[in-house]
Amino acid sequence: MNKCDVKQNALCKSLGPDYRILYIDLERCIYRDFGNGFDVEISGTHTTSNRKTATVYLWYVPEKITVKRVSGVKQSEIGKVVDELYQFSQELLRKGITDRDTLWSIRRTASS
Repeated sequence: MNKCDVKQNALCKSLGPDYRILYIDLERCIYRDFGNGFDVEISGTHTTSNRKTATVYLWYVPEKITVKRVSGVKQSEIGKVVDELYQFSQELLRKGITDRDTLWSIRRTASS
């Protein structure tokens, strides 16, 4: 295990038991399944730097579509951003928004 692995494992553990490390598109990422059809991929955390920012992707799994992307997330803010994305996913479900066309439209306007 290299220094990047150790640092990323510590970050993942600090986020809580719902998070795990997965390889996604050949990148070692932190991952969380919300259990509601949505999950998050946290990219850019396989580093020894505390200053490097992450990108958090919200996926709707049944349609295999990225609904929202949040870039430039400080490592200390990842948990907060993921919690906000969980609430966003719950709101989409409450509104019945699960079709590909509507999610694609949200994706185009929601990425930051």
